[in-house]
Amino acid sequence: MLPVALCRHAFCCFDVSCFDNWNCTHHHTTRSEGCALIFIDQNPMTTLEQKQALETILFVATKPLSPKQLAEMIGDCETGQVRELVLELNTAYEKTGRVFRIDPVADGLQMHTLPEHKKWAQSLETVKTIKLSPAVMETLAIIAYKQPLTRAGIEFIRGVDSSHTIRRLMQQKLVRIVGREMLPGRPGLYGTTKSFLEVFGLTKLKHLPALSELDMSKLPEKSQLELPLESEEE
Repeated sequence: MLPVALCRHAFCCFDVSCFDNWNCTHHHTTRSEGCALIFIDQNPMTTLEQKQALETILFVATKPLSPKQLAEMIGDCETGQVRELVLELNTAYEKTGRVFRIDPVADGLQMHTLPEHKKWAQSLETVKTIKLSPAVMETLAIIAYKQPLTRAGIEFIRGVDSSHTIRRLMQQKLVRIVGREMLPGRPGLYGTTKSFLEVFGLTKLKHLPALSELDMSKLPEKSQLELPLESEEE
């Protein structure tokens, strides 16, 4: 039996003949001059430490991060644990009257200020905004609810030329070409982007409000939308 050097309060002793063929993902072993050195990590992160890490990452993140990405960044955490931590954090935020929540956005998670408090954040002018006219917003609504469809399809619904409004939406990365129609000239099919989901705080398109709930005639002369500081390329 060889002596065993313990690291981080390890307490095991192994015969080297067994040690040579021993495999375990939770132990790291080395051998040196007749001594089997066994490293056993006995200091996993506590739930509090995991919550603190998760909060810190989401606080500084400029775009949604998936539970898998968050688990990898935290290190000592599984994807399922991330969802549990988010639930516990949001419950704590609500109980203590915090003005922010961790929300599912697109295919990830992001920390948001509650809508009733957004005016204070906007007063700092740290949020990039764009102004969309009613015509552009009408075009965006048509694409969001009817996608994928061609420019001709959009213009059939609107009754006017829509090339400018579509171009404006593509410049803001709210709309992109998602395919080609099997017609002469292969016209592009338009659909919304991941940035569209992020801007409107949606996880999936099915979470759009019912079309019957929308009244485009009540739109103000100019409407303002908040866009992420860093738009992701589509």
